[in-house]
Amino acid sequence: MIGFAIFLVGLCTVFIFLYYRQKKALKRLLEDIETKRLTETNLLLTSQTKNAEVNQLIHAFNQLFHELKVTKVASQQEQATLKLALHNITHDIRTPLTIANGYTQQLLRKQSNMQPTLQKVHGNIRIVADRLDILLEYQNLLEQSVQPVFQSVNLTELIKQELVLFYDTLNDRAFDVDVDLEQIITITCDPDLLKRIMQNLFGNVLKHGKDYLRIHINKTKEHVLIEVTNGEQHPIKNIEHLTTRFYSENMSNTENSSGLGLYIAKELTELTNGHMTIHELNDMFTVHLTWKNN
Repeated sequence: MIGFAIFLVGLCTVFIFLYYRQKKALKRLLEDIETKRLTETNLLLTSQTKNAEVNQLIHAFNQLFHELKVTKVASQQEQATLKLALHNITHDIRTPLTIANGYTQQLLRKQSNMQPTLQKVHGNIRIVADRLDILLEYQNLLEQSVQPVFQSVNLTELIKQELVLFYDTLNDRAFDVDVDLEQIITITCDPDLLKRIMQNLFGNVLKHGKDYLRIHINKTKEHVLIEVTNGEQHPIKNIEHLTTRFYSENMSNTENSSGLGLYIAKELTELTNGHMTIHELNDMFTVHLTWKNN
């Protein structure tokens, strides 16, 4: 009986040893898997255990990591090819568009009897040129080639200057423009990117707004705030998607929107260390821009 008891104790000891050894091996394997996932190292997963099932599991993980890497490399190559094609196509289109725009402007000045037709041609050329500029800007954001240059900017004057560029069109469209730009506010930001943000917001108002536009700026101890509010042409169905690239509420009327204006405005705002939110209330659409008051 004593010998049998010793045998049982020895057998239990072996089982306990094997259990903890296996547990230690699995713990190390999990740590190696996490390390490989985070660092994307080329080292293969291994284990000191001779357990067949564990070794099969390790082999399966190694195969999976290899297939994921191959897929990722292929995806990166496709993206690089697409970016290059987009870059080449947009630049190839820009030159003939610029030339055509120049010719139509000359004809508009000389051929008064062709005014209606030439105005249509000129208008469509401008639409394509504007879309091309937006596409190029989107491409620059994708390539992370837009680098802000921060300096002190008179925000009040900058918004006034950009609004002037749109004022005649807003007036022709019978917008009631309410401007609160009396307070002189300065901000540390990139002036060129700020201009693009405001141009995109005002362009969005002309495309999708009606009747009313309010522009308000304010400065607190912590933040600089810009608020742009306009009436809506149509109720917004999915406001949470409006800053998603290529999203348009009215997909059947793609000539009126590229689906990139608000997306680019948001990206540029964040690139300049700001924050942009959008809201809708009582048929009014509002964009809030916020930067820290440095």
